[in-house]
Amino acid sequence: MGSILLGIPNSGYIVLSDLAGYAYSFNHTIDKKEIRTKGGTLFTYVTADGNFSKFTLPLTYVGSSDVSIINSWFNTATNLRYIEDNAFPNSYYTVRITGKDEPFRGFNKPYFRQFYKGSVVIETV
Repeated sequence: MGSILLGIPNSGYIVLSDLAGYAYSFNHTIDKKEIRTKGGTLFTYVTADGNFSKFTLPLTYVGSSDVSIINSWFNTATNLRYIEDNAFPNSYYTVRITGKDEPFRGFNKPYFRQFYKGSVVIETV
């Protein structure tokens, strides 16, 4: 298993493998509507462009420099490249950090202003 990478192509990546917690999760959402007629017939409609993937990466002991970079990507809505396993670098997702709050809002005790903890939620663009 390789490293988990998040970053801007041809610019630089942050390695998340050593920082990611066990609560890492991913799901795939499909825009799917099901309608049953009065006669009982079931119709299913799937919108082709309504599909997207969402990844939640809980991170601990993240250095202040990585925190400032990740928070700036969040604040500027930067399109990023997410690579789950760098052993296969051609397999990646184009993502954006989503949510209403910055990913890092707390510290790891006793490392005040040195190591942060938080959760990065990314969705495919």
